[in-house]
Amino acid sequence: MKNKFIGRRTIFPHNYSKIFDRFKIAHEALWKAMKMRLEMEKDNLVIITGDTGTGKSTLVGNFCFKKAAVEPNFVLNDGTMMFDDEKCFIIDPDEFAAKMITGAGDVLWVDESRDALSRRNWASKINKTIISRKNKNRKLRKIVFLLLPFERELDKEMLKHITLWIWVKKRGLCEVYCKRSGIKGGSGLNVEEILKREEKFFKENPRSSRCPPTVHPEFIGWLTFGPFTAGLERRYLHLVDLKKATGELTDDEKIKYGIEVVLKPEEVIQEAIKQIKDGKIQDKKTLWETLAVLDIDDADKLKKLNFYLKLEGWDTFNKLFAKSKLEEKAIW
Repeated sequence: MKNKFIGRRTIFPHNYSKIFDRFKIAHEALWKAMKMRLEMEKDNLVIITGDTGTGKSTLVGNFCFKKAAVEPNFVLNDGTMMFDDEKCFIIDPDEFAAKMITGAGDVLWVDESRDALSRRNWASKINKTIISRKNKNRKLRKIVFLLLPFERELDKEMLKHITLWIWVKKRGLCEVYCKRSGIKGGSGLNVEEILKREEKFFKENPRSSRCPPTVHPEFIGWLTFGPFTAGLERRYLHLVDLKKATGELTDDEKIKYGIEVVLKPEEVIQEAIKQIKDGKIQDKKTLWETLAVLDIDDADKLKKLNFYLKLEGWDTFNKLFAKSKLEEKAIW
């Protein structure tokens, strides 16, 4: 059957990118390029994506352990290195928010969440952190390696700040994309545009099993990497266990770094009940407005509220503020 797309294809290899078709980027050269940006008072936000198990952490670990951990922090110039294992390896979004505005000239390794319970909100909290903090730390000159399994988890506003996108095609092999300079009306590295272009290529070439990266003008070459040595593997696993044991920042730490303290539903409800007992809340409208901060639907909110009211011996929400009850001060 004749291919209906023949004669009207629009996606072809780009003359600029064809130069890099067989170009292998050396780790040392990429590391020096990132340091040069810091010297120019620009930061580096490097996004690494790829399927689980393709070696994203191994790739970043090789940069952090072998390069950054032995590179003096020339911004602070205080004898410290650019990567400190315990300070710069991060799995918690709130810790990341704190580290984005503290220190300078360091390298942050933000490893994707491995906790199934927190995985749902992890990417969105990371996106919000970068969008809200990015312009506040422009002079801190950091390199941030951010690991994500899926490109579409990147917020459109956050995409504007990306320096490099490294897609781990398979274990040991990556495609590298960078913003093109010198183009009028340009923005940040447009990952969304790359994905759309690739989808269009497959529609126009239904028999193709792969899209050549050279169709993207943002493509700058290939990056290869090897596995961890046994020592580096132990070092990495130790950091994962250490950060899991450390847990999230305390409320005091969050307040210190200007991070929003998000209370659990039961904490909000118990605080509201305490305000009823103290006489600060005396009607249903005020009580309901107090619970507006809860990010759950009204049915669940009412169910939880009634549960804790009963638990402490009070009437349910509908009966709570009857006139006869309020006159009996003793019940409070």
